[in-house]
Amino acid sequence: MLKKIVKMVLIVVVGVLVIGVIHGQLLTPERQYLGEIVAYRAGGSAVNYSKLQQTGCTARSLTKSGINSVENTLQAASGSVAAGADVIHLNVHRTRDNELVVFHDWKLDCATNGVGPIHKASFKELQHLDAGHGYSFDNGKTFPFRDKGYRISKLATFYQQYPTHTFWLNLKNNDPQSFNVLYEYIADKKNNHTVITSDKGSAWFKQKDPSIKLASVDSVKSCGIDYLLMGWSGFVPESCRNTVLFIPPNMSQYFWGYPERLAARLQSHGSAVYLWSKHEPLDLSYADHLASGIGVITSDLAFIEQAHATKLATLNGG
Repeated sequence: MLKKIVKMVLIVVVGVLVIGVIHGQLLTPERQYLGEIVAYRAGGSAVNYSKLQQTGCTARSLTKSGINSVENTLQAASGSVAAGADVIHLNVHRTRDNELVVFHDWKLDCATNGVGPIHKASFKELQHLDAGHGYSFDNGKTFPFRDKGYRISKLATFYQQYPTHTFWLNLKNNDPQSFNVLYEYIADKKNNHTVITSDKGSAWFKQKDPSIKLASVDSVKSCGIDYLLMGWSGFVPESCRNTVLFIPPNMSQYFWGYPERLAARLQSHGSAVYLWSKHEPLDLSYADHLASGIGVITSDLAFIEQAHATKLATLNGG
């Protein structure tokens, strides 16, 4: 009797696996759109992430071969947009006087000639600081961006300069007042937005306005883990619906159906897939993945230019 039960269970399991594989391989929706090019932190320079682990300071962890501009500045955004970026990703802080400014670090000390937490400063105190003051690739021997006109700017200035671009806004503050200040700013804007925030922030924005696109570290991680476990079946887990999935380039081969099937499946459930290279050089061959619906998050200007050209060729039937 026990052998019969075990046999039946095995038959059912094998049947489910076979059906899942067939479903995953054959029943794939059509791709809805090409991948997007996202300018990570508006652009910037290449970072040695091993060194960053030691310094804890992005500005002091640059690589000499990747010197371009200062992240989260108008100059960086200008270069990325000129190269062909579709989306501008920005880090956003609320200041003491409730202004929204674009800057990454919690404190001013590393990157600028200012000191202290940015949220305790007013915009008047921030606007004349040198945002490129601390950047170096050679342990402080030289400072390629010092006194070159880089400034901390208001979020509004980016919107004024790029009124038709999509923005990803990574809100660094994690309090209701900051959530509300950002919401009040973007509520009447025509641009497309994605707000990247904490789980606490996601819950606040969902309650305030369910139409706002949201992402958090935990939501991206949950989608990635769940898809690795279930993607073989063609089933898109709930955690991967109406969200974004970020994949490090060297991990892409582990995601079932990458690139075409993965992109098409998630697009059919309101989600998008991106390779996430941050401030690291990216192999130009990945530019071809945009045609499969895979976006790319990068500050590598050479890659952005190549990806943009590849995307135009695809749109023009090349």
